[in-house]
Amino acid sequence: MEFNRRILIVDDQSDLREQLAQLLLNSGRQNKTAQLVKSMRARLMGFVDAPDKNRDAMPKYDIDTAGQGQEAFEMVQVALKQNAPYAMMFVDMRMPPGWDGIKTAQEIRRIDSNIEIVMMTAYADYTQEDMVREIGSPEKMLFIKKPFHSEEICQFAYSLCAKWNNLMIENIRRRWLEKLVLNLRKIKQQDTSSETYHRIMEAYLGFFHSTKGFAAEWLPDRKEWVVHTFSGFPEQKVILKMLKQNQTQMLDTNAQSKIEKLQIIPLREHGTSVFIAIADAETSEDPTWFQCVNMLNLASLDQIEFIRKIEQRLSGNLPVQVKELRQIADGLKRKYADDPEILKLSTLLNEI
Repeated sequence: MEFNRRILIVDDQSDLREQLAQLLLNSGRQNKTAQLVKSMRARLMGFVDAPDKNRDAMPKYDIDTAGQGQEAFEMVQVALKQNAPYAMMFVDMRMPPGWDGIKTAQEIRRIDSNIEIVMMTAYADYTQEDMVREIGSPEKMLFIKKPFHSEEICQFAYSLCAKWNNLMIENIRRRWLEKLVLNLRKIKQQDTSSETYHRIMEAYLGFFHSTKGFAAEWLPDRKEWVVHTFSGFPEQKVILKMLKQNQTQMLDTNAQSKIEKLQIIPLREHGTSVFIAIADAETSEDPTWFQCVNMLNLASLDQIEFIRKIEQRLSGNLPVQVKELRQIADGLKRKYADDPEILKLSTLLNEI
């Protein structure tokens, strides 16, 4: 998923809108005074500073501005229709003659529940409690008093854009996890069609944000590999060659492993030897995700059903989700106290 740094600035004063926009567009760059000092230092002392290694890593924001709340509302509507939502917005409290900041935030929150909102005010028209009550979703709303420091604005933008993107990734993974659980359930019910394996591979690719992988099966009677489905490889022959070269290692493993930069996840059920391979997984540096998913593969049908029902209860609210995960861990311990693999999964969930 491409990182979203779209920001909407809503203020009736055009000069303030422009100042905030320029501040964010130049975030992380040296100001003119610092540049002048650096230039004089080079001329007088013949000393040239080393290039800034972090220059290219500075955030690059996509900034839009609106002078009235109604205009901002329409811009958010268009952004949603174009599947290019804003990650956050700065909203002034007083914007005559139209909607004030509270009304603007209320209406925008009604159509976009994910947007992060920063309320800007120099007055005491509303208390923080009033704003929370009127707008809702306090976990996605912050307040800042005018006059504010430029570093505060930059930090809000950086942190809230990162928060928005992390929550979107989390929501995407939850949806892919639901699809994965449903299709693993089919495997447990002996539905071993190529279409089922394709859906499982697709769910893995989506969950780990990868576009390259395959599902292959070893047929011991015929002593050969069958590739059920693949994505991102030029042709099936490339996969078969790799499988033959790593055959011993793959058939000896009962857990997630890594072969030729591919994460290998075995699906062993009803005597089959099916393997899902995922390349370039975003979470490959953190093996915990793969450990959890691998334990899910090894679970029995009633365990899969139990996990699926609890997973459906997870909400998008991060604190609530963590609480739910810990409840899942306790439930797993009680229901499957004699299963060592499920107990490992329970321990991992409790560590979140």
